[in-house]
Amino acid sequence: MLKRFLVWLMILTLSVGMVSFANAEETTTIRVLWWGSQNRHDLTTKAVELFEQKYPNINVEIEFTAWDGYWSKLSTQVAGNLVPDVIQMDYQYIAQYAQSNVLADLTPYFESGAIDISNVADTVLSSGKVGEGIYGMPIGTTARVMMYRPDVLEQANLTMPVNPTWDEFMSISKQVYEATGRTNIVPSDIDDLRFILRDYGLNLYSDDGKSLGFDDPKHLVYLWERQMTAVNEGWQLPVGETTALSMYDGFISDDWAECTHWSSELAAFQTGSGTRLELAMYPHSSDATAAATYFKPSMFWSVSNASANKDAAATFVNFFINDPDCYDIVGIDRGMPVSSAIREHIAPTLDETSQRVAAMHDYLGQEGMTSAIMNTDIPAHGEVNRLFADYSEQVSYGMVKDLTAHAQAFIEEANAIIAEKSKN
Repeated sequence: MLKRFLVWLMILTLSVGMVSFANAEETTTIRVLWWGSQNRHDLTTKAVELFEQKYPNINVEIEFTAWDGYWSKLSTQVAGNLVPDVIQMDYQYIAQYAQSNVLADLTPYFESGAIDISNVADTVLSSGKVGEGIYGMPIGTTARVMMYRPDVLEQANLTMPVNPTWDEFMSISKQVYEATGRTNIVPSDIDDLRFILRDYGLNLYSDDGKSLGFDDPKHLVYLWERQMTAVNEGWQLPVGETTALSMYDGFISDDWAECTHWSSELAAFQTGSGTRLELAMYPHSSDATAAATYFKPSMFWSVSNASANKDAAATFVNFFINDPDCYDIVGIDRGMPVSSAIREHIAPTLDETSQRVAAMHDYLGQEGMTSAIMNTDIPAHGEVNRLFADYSEQVSYGMVKDLTAHAQAFIEEANAIIAEKSKN
């Protein structure tokens, strides 16, 4: 009897051990969707293979498409309840998908440390915030900057501060023109209006999205006066007068500096123009009370709210944010890494141009140099943008005598458009 009991106990123990072993070896499968070029696909596929080696209990099924077909594919998957566990997400769409309950709030994974954010700046992390939750982990960042030709400045015996005011920038621009004949561009589109507003802690739209975020016409007047001054002093070509044939030709034919580009575009503009370019911050108003510059996420990793494998998905996201071995493969394909530790890790492997981009991001990462990104654009933004372009064009062609009245008319008409659109 005792012998039979011991045999039974041994069988039970072995059975439990086998079950435990089976559970330990059980594989979780997650689906990951991204967009990009063939090069990104190849690099990401190699990184996924490394991830599976490091986490043998997580199998990754990859899905990939170009940008053009990406959002229609994702919307089809959402409609069919076939959402991938991990989704590459864009700032333009994150609010839409978060508010539709497609995306999971990542806050619990930050709090538990499953996704380590200890080396990520708060202003970067906040770019994935929608309401009270954070629905996207930024993968890489870029920032709006000034690109300029140091050889032209050297010719004029001038230097550019890394964090110039508009007064400094315009003074330098005038001196460069007088010394070399080189012109420049004072940007004046709706995104440049955003920067003027952000200098004073304001946004283009109100927090509730039902009106503009400002009511004082002086901000618009300042924007237009800047442009008129540049044209009148000769160092900005009048509207339509440029010899540039492509987006890169300006640095060859007319311009020595441009404030309309992103830090991630430095290599492309250097190659396209065949000239060495340096980076400085986008200029700020002399009496600014806030930091206008912000880190724009190149893209996010988001986790499906319907995923049955959120923990495994979070492990994947953490790998792509914090694992040095991952970045030895993917480099800066998705923008400058958001982790300062990873930026430090990859710096020696970057080419000289990318190192200068990394140095600018480190500079911008200092306290007080940037502020949180503004809310995503409201549904009426397209119409407001077209209206702004119309009003600005009238200024450019010298059709406006009273800039304050002109600005006030824009504010009233834009608010009417927003109010009407918000009813729908």
